[in-house]
Amino acid sequence: MKPLHIPSRGVDLSIPLDFHGPQPNAYGVPAATAQPYSSEGFTLEVARGGAVNCDVWQLIPHGQTTHTESVGHLTRERFFIAAVTLPQATPCELVSVQPRGREILAEALDGEPIEALVVRTLPNDATKRTRRWENATTPYFTAAAMHVIRSRGVKHLLVDLPSVDPLYDNGLLQAHRIFWDMPPGSTALPDPDACQRTITELIFVPESVADGRYRLTIETPHILTDAVPSRPILYPGED
Repeated sequence: MKPLHIPSRGVDLSIPLDFHGPQPNAYGVPAATAQPYSSEGFTLEVARGGAVNCDVWQLIPHGQTTHTESVGHLTRERFFIAAVTLPQATPCELVSVQPRGREILAEALDGEPIEALVVRTLPNDATKRTRRWENATTPYFTAAAMHVIRSRGVKHLLVDLPSVDPLYDNGLLQAHRIFWDMPPGSTALPDPDACQRTITELIFVPESVADGRYRLTIETPHILTDAVPSRPILYPGED
């Protein structure tokens, strides 16, 4: 088997998390913060006389930054994103859609099978990087749209929204459950194939990147939790 070739040029789809500046926000969660670690007699910040800089972070990836989540987001049994094989130069399609009202509809997503799908919502502007997402204005995926995505064989779905579902839907999370082949209301792990699928939310796709076929890599830290801050990168198509 030939080694996988990753092109040298890539487009970073992640929103940098600035602990001391503007951040995106969903669900009204507190802002992510970073504070120097301190104890009796010392503070680990060089500007305040410490030997090194060493921060303590407080963050909620689901509401503050680009993050990739596993089915463990919905299940009683803990299932970690580290147990998923993430894209490495995986074939990917980027599509732009204009929601009708707030709904993202199925007809915009028809096409050939593809392993990874990036959805950019229109209008697309830089305020998405620091937007406070409100329930009344945030688009979401209809059940029909998510069924079309699954029918295309998509294993890795990336969106520039804080959730594929309405922000407040009484815990139904219908689109999430359809993507992971989970019955309504289920909190049990689905089959192993479904457990290898991911949803990445709160990305930003620059206007300069045209719709079409690319290669996708998703970088994540090795933290044992259902979702982690992530860095998806799009590379030019079939090299």
